[in-house]
Amino acid sequence: MKIGIDFGSSSLKIFAEGKGIVVDDPSVVAFDSLSGNPIAFGVAADNVYGRCGNDIEISKVIKNAVVSDFVMAERMLRYYLQRVCGNRIYKPNIILSLPSNISNLEKNTFLDIITLAGAGRVCMVDGILASAIGCGIATDKLGGRMVIDIGHHITEFAIVSLGGVAAKGVIKRGSYDIDKAIINHLKRDRDILIGPHTAREIKNKITSAIDRECETALFVSGKSCLDDLPISFEVTSSEIFPYIDEQVNLIIKEIHNEILNVSPDLLADAADHGILLCGGGSLVFDIAERLSYELDIRCEVVEEPRLAKIKGLGRLMSDEKLLENNGYRFIFKDEIKNRKNK
Repeated sequence: MKIGIDFGSSSLKIFAEGKGIVVDDPSVVAFDSLSGNPIAFGVAADNVYGRCGNDIEISKVIKNAVVSDFVMAERMLRYYLQRVCGNRIYKPNIILSLPSNISNLEKNTFLDIITLAGAGRVCMVDGILASAIGCGIATDKLGGRMVIDIGHHITEFAIVSLGGVAAKGVIKRGSYDIDKAIINHLKRDRDILIGPHTAREIKNKITSAIDRECETALFVSGKSCLDDLPISFEVTSSEIFPYIDEQVNLIIKEIHNEILNVSPDLLADAADHGILLCGGGSLVFDIAERLSYELDIRCEVVEEPRLAKIKGLGRLMSDEKLLENNGYRFIFKDEIKNRKNK
């Protein structure tokens, strides 16, 4: 059985051969603080985030696109693999997407987690290549096509041309920085504490990458910094926009700086064909219009942008020739160990 895994900072997504996308849950584990035993994974753990007592701790197992809690990451992956595979004798072959900028040490950490969780063979692929394929970009076409994947903690871009990824880059900014800007503003300027769930709700419902003429508002709940009591309050799009605008500006500026390193011919191809946007951050309202204006290149958000990378992994795992053409292959657990010992 072949399985594709996108283990990101915000969510764990799993694509199973013959079944499609079978898991799309937050990368969160709730565990007993005394015994250290996990008690909930994914959605169930995320629902108690900010609502649990001292006897329960919450672990966000992936931060800044790398493993932050080895033990809980392995427990989480093992739980979901057993749920997906059942009690199979043979271990699944796993394709794992990874950011292109992680170190060998960080890559080996992911390898250890995958093999301990039950993988038979492992193939690690560049996440931005998977995103490009999931966006419908064909790697065998002459002429560059650009994709930008705005993730939780990082934003990746690549120009895909004949044979694979011709140019790529990573910036350490993503949709989480927008959430954090909302949280910081309300704490600093209005003495109100909100959690990440509320920040995402504000971002998804009333924020925009372009200042709107028509103001929108939302009632949400938080905690007063003055008396520690619950508080319901109204927040408006015009109030939040300056802080969204600042973060979007920073993301665009760094994307622009990365694009400057691309060869003129590739960049001209990308400009002719336009840029495809994916990742959870591309769901920010009007982000495509803002990028189109700032980069002077037509941009569009793909269908189901959050799922582009995992869809690409599904395509890759069904076509080993496509994997080989891009320099990837499955390796066994023993081969992984031998590589580390060299």
